[in-house]
Amino acid sequence: MKSFHKLLTIIITTAFLGSCSTNSTASEQVHSDLLSDTYSYLSPEAIVYASSISNLISTFPKFRNNAVNTEVSFLKNSLTDYLSSVRDFNQSAKHKSLDEFEKYYKKIQKLRKFLVKDDDEVLNRYMVKIKTNINLLEASQSKTEETAMSSN
Repeated sequence: MKSFHKLLTIIITTAFLGSCSTNSTASEQVHSDLLSDTYSYLSPEAIVYASSISNLISTFPKFRNNAVNTEVSFLKNSLTDYLSSVRDFNQSAKHKSLDEFEKYYKKIQKLRKFLVKDDDEVLNRYMVKIKTNINLLEASQSKTEETAMSSN
């Protein structure tokens, strides 16, 4: 009788684990499909540019000037909004966040004269990289939209 209970327990456990792994695989497939649908309109190069911007946001250094740091935090927020709108394909939010980015970019450029030389050089490198990646991302999205329109 004991061996029957052990065998029954093993069978039930095996059946349960088998159904869990199947559900887990199905869940991963659904999640993967949702992600690929979310980013399906972005080209691989657009994803690279967006990732570069995201990386620059997360690694942006602190400076010795509080006014610059304040404007940088606003700039980072506008860039985060920009990336979210790109991901969500929300054109109006994208334009709004780009306008905000431009406003903070100009404020930071005016404040650069108050930075020590080393901080100014670091800030300039970050700003150039961000602006370059935004321009490349915008250009790659324009190409993707033109291709989509011409194929219809």
